[in-house]
Amino acid sequence: MNTIKITMKKQFILILSTLFVTTTVSAQTVEQYTMWNQNHFLVNPAAAGNQSFFDVSTGFRKQWSGIKEAPQTFYATGHVLLNRPKTFERSALRTSQTMGDENYNKRNPNGEVKHALGAKMGKNEFGAFGKVEAMLTYAIHLPINKDLTLAFGLSAGLNSFSFNEDRAKVLDENDPLYNAYVGGDVSNKLNANSGVYLYSKKFFFGYAANQLLQNELELADQRTNTDEASLKLTHQVLGGYHFDLNNDFRLTPSVLLKKVDPSPISFDVNALLTYREFLYMGASYRSTDAVSAMFGIQVNHYLNAGYAYDFLTSDLNKRSGGSHEIFIGLTLY
Repeated sequence: MNTIKITMKKQFILILSTLFVTTTVSAQTVEQYTMWNQNHFLVNPAAAGNQSFFDVSTGFRKQWSGIKEAPQTFYATGHVLLNRPKTFERSALRTSQTMGDENYNKRNPNGEVKHALGAKMGKNEFGAFGKVEAMLTYAIHLPINKDLTLAFGLSAGLNSFSFNEDRAKVLDENDPLYNAYVGGDVSNKLNANSGVYLYSKKFFFGYAANQLLQNELELADQRTNTDEASLKLTHQVLGGYHFDLNNDFRLTPSVLLKKVDPSPISFDVNALLTYREFLYMGASYRSTDAVSAMFGIQVNHYLNAGYAYDFLTSDLNKRSGGSHEIFIGLTLY
């Protein structure tokens, strides 16, 4: 295959964009979030319907601030129980995105099987490349006993990959592969994710498999090596536990593990301290990449918001001022 002779505005972006069409593409097409603990549905489709209200969330992540054309992600999600109780409590601060609070049993007193629908829209820019995602989700929640529920979820939809010539400068005007990318169409790929999610008022645990179809990545009919640039299966495991320290404070440690072949396992470990379901603050460590701080506020029964800052621990901290992420959640009835 001919080599794309492109230079980005920064040499580092050239490396990133080249990696997009190699093995690393598999990890990059599954977005990275610091505040995943505010929206488990981002990580696991089985978490759709884990609240008794219509849950709508949106967020934006600017990765590696200070590096032009570094990755940035926008998303919007929504999910709701189809047969939710006719009466239910108002929303509480979503530090876990589970139904694990003191009103859990009131929300499903008869231990009924619950059905949920969800949707996700996302846009991810990575150097000269971009991805737009649209997914629909179905989840079923099966009560094991009055305190424990097991959910299964399946998402299906479309991923569209594109190349933006305005973010690249060609060194060789006659390079055929570059010209094919510039003149090519968007590459649309079907996608499917699945998950299982076990939760109670005290803990949550789940496993999700993303990119089940493992499609080959291609743009402008220019095929890459299938073994190197297919959208590889991504495994994600999350878990956490709620410790009620007293009537005012709750501590929730949690972990997210991610595995994409042939890369080693990566992990996020974090802890959130919640005060009176009104304020929360926390810290997180992402293996080989960043240490993060986050905080948020429950504005009222309908709106909450949060912010996270990643301090980079890798060599990128010499070029970047860190990563920023914001989260806004709405509880609709």
